[in-house]
Amino acid sequence: MLALGTVYATSVPGWHFMWLMAIGVGWVLFGVPWLVVLGGALLRRDRAVELRRHWRSWVVPPLAAALAGALVYVGAPVRVRFELSRGSLEHLAQTVSDGTPPEERRWVGLYPVKYLEGSRGAFGFMIEDAGFFGSYGFAWSSNGEPDIDAPGSYRHFDGRWYVWSDD
Repeated sequence: MLALGTVYATSVPGWHFMWLMAIGVGWVLFGVPWLVVLGGALLRRDRAVELRRHWRSWVVPPLAAALAGALVYVGAPVRVRFELSRGSLEHLAQTVSDGTPPEERRWVGLYPVKYLEGSRGAFGFMIEDAGFFGSYGFAWSSNGEPDIDAPGSYRHFDGRWYVWSDD
């Protein structure tokens, strides 16, 4: 569950910081006792035999942690959530590029919307609870870096999509 929580918390640009803090506490509350018990089992000969007998149950937690860490490291959670939302994102991008101003929304694909800005040929939205000191979201532009009347910086993400931060 902690590995899945970690993947979810890191599935948006800027990460869901509060989720990540809660998951971090969970990793500490689970990981420290696990390491203490493992260390005790390795130091006592009679427990080491038992550890070898049940090695499968001891290997799962570090494998789950390593897998979650590897997925976060390569950016897979953000990419997968974006790809699962691509249809809704592209539909909104097409609507905006046709000249229709974006209406207020609560969700775009799998992203809860904090606020949305747009003009003909470009729009962006901030994701609810993404980031710690600033807000993060996505922006789209029909040509080059988005020209949105809102402060922030843009980093190219995919095609016409950019990660937008208001830092």
